[in-house]
Amino acid sequence: MYAPTITGFAGRAAAEAVAIRRSPMGFFVGAMLAGAYIGIAMILAISAAAGLPAGVRPLVMGATFGLGLLLSVFAGGELFTGYVMYLGFGLMRRTVRPADAAMLMVVVWVGNLIGALILSGIFIAGGGGQVFANAGTMFDAYAAHKVEADAMTLMARAVLCNWLVCLAIWTSARVTGDAAKCIVMAWILLAFVAAGFEHSVANMTALTLGLFAPGETITLASAVHNLVWVTLGNVVGGLVFVVGAYGIAAKTDAEPAKA
Repeated sequence: MYAPTITGFAGRAAAEAVAIRRSPMGFFVGAMLAGAYIGIAMILAISAAAGLPAGVRPLVMGATFGLGLLLSVFAGGELFTGYVMYLGFGLMRRTVRPADAAMLMVVVWVGNLIGALILSGIFIAGGGGQVFANAGTMFDAYAAHKVEADAMTLMARAVLCNWLVCLAIWTSARVTGDAAKCIVMAWILLAFVAAGFEHSVANMTALTLGLFAPGETITLASAVHNLVWVTLGNVVGGLVFVVGAYGIAAKTDAEPAKA
């Protein structure tokens, strides 16, 4: 029941280890694209919620943020939070070496960051749209909320976030049809955004915008603090609650018949 899905992701991990050797630059560009796609979704979510009552904002942000994962999956891109799961299953099935897994994680994270920074730079040069226009009523408080939390709080929110993000990818792999895949991914992502959990790649864009927003509510040190603990929490969430949990659950699968 579970093993075929695990095998598919383990195979994906092996394929990515080959891909980065075939074209390191091409692979890095793919990671940059994913960082930008998640950033586009972050900007969309904040822009859509900026002028709304506080009680409605989380639901609207959650309903719009799914665009980021849909673009990463269907347009193509290398997303750090998804790689936690792919490489975790790859290590479990020994389709990828630990050194290769570590290299992929670092390259994808840095690529996501560069993509987010480029997108943010262009958006800021364009005036910051509704994000900056409504900074005093919504975005300043949103950015400050992300950097005021202590390490344990950030890590806990990040664990819950990547549990759901990896579940969105896991679930989409277990349904057939593009429409079904879109629905399950968007619906699951709504849960993590509306609940206020922390996604490291989304925060790359949100915190960069926060550094340049009119209110100047955050500092570079506080942004780094957030990214360090949220990244760690995202790794733990994906490895423990998806890779570890389904790795154990897969032991209930029937053994394949011997010839």
